[in-house]
Amino acid sequence: MKIEHLGAKNCVTGSCHLVQTSPGSAGGVNILVDCGKDYGNDPELAFDRFPVSPRDIGYLFLTHAHIDHIGRVPDLIDAGFQGEIICTHATKALLIPMLHDALSFTDKSDKQVQRLEKAIDELSWGFEYRKIGLGFRV
Repeated sequence: MKIEHLGAKNCVTGSCHLVQTSPGSAGGVNILVDCGKDYGNDPELAFDRFPVSPRDIGYLFLTHAHIDHIGRVPDLIDAGFQGEIICTHATKALLIPMLHDALSFTDKSDKQVQRLEKAIDELSWGFEYRKIGLGFRV
């Protein structure tokens, strides 16, 4: 297993971390944890500089719906991501409204925004934690 910090490594915003099981092997799985927007002078790694193509990322796990954790999801989809977006029900409920607001500050047309929102809705699913004994279960 390998973990690479692609954003928010030495700064606060732009959370993005790649978890690879069996890196370099055909049977490995690529999981991205968050895909956030950076702010201020925090660096943002271009998708073509990622260790794997967005097309090869099987899962995007979103920890919560702050823009510095979800803000680049539309761009990730535009770059070829077609995997599953996994998050809690609460995060899924906030995902589209938060991104819709953020996309209103871009040069994307209404049609492009609608396409991205539809793709995000179709790729994402929520789950809830249920407390059992001393731990949590999905």
